[in-house]
Amino acid sequence: MSGNIVVVTMTADANGPLIQKLGTLGHCVHPLKTVPDAFAYLQSAKCTATLALFDVTLRRQQDFDTLVELTTRKPLLHILLLGQHLDAREEINGGKNRRIHWIDSPLSHPETIRKVEDVLAAVSRAAELVATPTAVAAEDIKSDDLLYYSDAFLSRVGEANVPVLLHGETGVGKEVMARRLWACSPRSNKPFLKLNCAALPSELIESELFGYEKGAFTGATSDKQGRFETAQNGTILLDEIGDMDVRLQAKLLHVLQDGEIQPLGSSRTIKIDVRVIAATHRDLRRAIDEGTFREDLFYRLNVVNIVIPPLRERKSEIIPLAKVLLRRNMPANAELPELSPQLQQALLDYRWPGNVRELENVMRRLLVYQDAATIIQELQSPETQTPRSGSAAPAGINSRQAVKTPPSTIGRLAEESREAESRLLLDTLEQTRWNRRQAAARLNIDYKAFLYKLQKHGLVEAKVKRSDVIV
Repeated sequence: MSGNIVVVTMTADANGPLIQKLGTLGHCVHPLKTVPDAFAYLQSAKCTATLALFDVTLRRQQDFDTLVELTTRKPLLHILLLGQHLDAREEINGGKNRRIHWIDSPLSHPETIRKVEDVLAAVSRAAELVATPTAVAAEDIKSDDLLYYSDAFLSRVGEANVPVLLHGETGVGKEVMARRLWACSPRSNKPFLKLNCAALPSELIESELFGYEKGAFTGATSDKQGRFETAQNGTILLDEIGDMDVRLQAKLLHVLQDGEIQPLGSSRTIKIDVRVIAATHRDLRRAIDEGTFREDLFYRLNVVNIVIPPLRERKSEIIPLAKVLLRRNMPANAELPELSPQLQQALLDYRWPGNVRELENVMRRLLVYQDAATIIQELQSPETQTPRSGSAAPAGINSRQAVKTPPSTIGRLAEESREAESRLLLDTLEQTRWNRRQAAARLNIDYKAFLYKLQKHGLVEAKVKRSDVIV
């Protein structure tokens, strides 16, 4: 197939015959001499290249990061790195990125031509896959995980140097959106760092964000640079910002207002220039009413508010995403399994409480089972079709049928109520991977009350026992 090829080489004259040969094969070749020029061109909206050959040495980690980001933004773009990069293979996703290729031959070698033809053939097959009648248009597929917003919108928001607040359920692709905004921004050649505010105690989050000096607390045996300082001139994603301690919210507000941080145990201030993107699955306006989130911080962060709908509300994306996720998890050179009409309908009918993350798990199971009927049965089973809400009965069974025997005493009724509450708590913990704050938020109850219920039902011990069984 013919294709648009970017060739990055400092010896264009020596490689002139090869470039001419690529032209005679029907390819449009765009030669460039430097890595910055190549990145600038490949990141531009006018670039339609499907292959970039690098015959110059990449030495910086951020160059390899840029390559990965390019393959994320442009799903039909493949990268071919020539011989001198073989030692750096592990620098790029452990060498597992399927659209970044390695070859030991020099640019002028015939083997390079054969590799170019193979890669362009793979691009052609991928283009055909995303152009199926059930999929959205190929030009709308710009990300492995998120198709909802257009590139034009993301470019406008990415280029604007303002805070962004991302809302959406767990697994909808908030981090993917944040990385796309970073990739579209003038800061794309600077660091992108992430901190999950729900995964660490508030004291540890504070030291991670702002850093500390030696002797600031027990165990601080040396100075440590914080995330804000490390991300200088770049972007930082504060995931699950709704779970951040109120005291830390005040310090974050100071950072956003004054552009300064103060490491723990230090009297000095450090000027920083970092773009903040915050993400949450919580209703922050309700959190403001409850006194768990600062209203002034909300308005500082809420310059651009992007709501990412759950997957069940983006049905046109389910089949294209399923194919993309299949390709992501397939072994190299394996054929893409066909999604039968029956399986596609089952995917469209399912409610996807776990969103894109759950869809990826289903596609991984399909690769393991190699049996669409098993996946269809799982998706259509009553347990997966019915949203879990207290003692709700499975789909197709009314409440009277769900009760095995009518309660004959108040004690019997109380026992069944406790069992239902215990099942609900356990199911919610499993869905949130035992993140107790997320589980409490999903059930819309106070975190301390949630901890009390866990203790009451002995569910903390239940987790330990399950792990013992697995081992």
